[in-house]
Amino acid sequence: MADRMELFLTRLWFGVISSFQDYRAMFTWRSWLFGWVLRLISQVLFFASLGRLVGSVHTEQAIALGNAMVLGPLGALGVVSSCVGERRGGTLQFIVISSSSPFLVIASRGLYWVADGFLTSCVVMVLLPWIVGLQMAWTALPLVLALQALITLSGYGLALTLAGVSLRWPESRMYLTGGTTIAVLLLAGVNVARPTHGLAGLLATVVPAAHGLAAARQAVAGHGVPVGPVLTEVAVMLGWGAVGCAGMALALRRSGPHLSRLLG
Repeated sequence: MADRMELFLTRLWFGVISSFQDYRAMFTWRSWLFGWVLRLISQVLFFASLGRLVGSVHTEQAIALGNAMVLGPLGALGVVSSCVGERRGGTLQFIVISSSSPFLVIASRGLYWVADGFLTSCVVMVLLPWIVGLQMAWTALPLVLALQALITLSGYGLALTLAGVSLRWPESRMYLTGGTTIAVLLLAGVNVARPTHGLAGLLATVVPAAHGLAAARQAVAGHGVPVGPVLTEVAVMLGWGAVGCAGMALALRRSGPHLSRLLG
């Protein structure tokens, strides 16, 4: 058991290293800070301005917090496109025939999207007291950041599920990420109240960030972190991770004759 765990951690570590190299090829610190992060701050301010237009400071701050936190799970959706890049770049075949689990390799190689989503959302969240006047005790900040890590991983589970679909149908990647972004913004209670009835209410129970964001808003309001929503968000994360693992295995086996022969 100890040898298997050591092997698992070693493979995971090499996946993280390779993902970091991919990220370094995408950004310099200048383009990341003054391009990417500045763009996300502007996005949060845009949606927060909707609350200001209706004349409610509370609404403005709630929307700003929601949009700052949802940057994590939405950023994790980048793995959908990077998986298509693996296929088009010719590296997917090597992942399939490796001795490690293809899901583990792909998931670990996409972890830079998780790190980016978490880090950018944390940067924006720390700035919220200055840019929108969000009232948040500094003692609540560690709790909010821990919830941010949870909803980012929850979003990554959904992203890996969508990545399995994009491996089968590469042309769908933009529709998947765009449609999921809209769905999360509508169902997770980011800009409007989270639906509780009908099909929308049912979907809201399994969409990433919905329960974690509700817990974070209570923490910011000084009411502590409710256990129920946190445990539900953990269940959502584990559920999407399991679906993603099964779906990607199925997608790899049906991605074409060449990959099927490699898989035996």
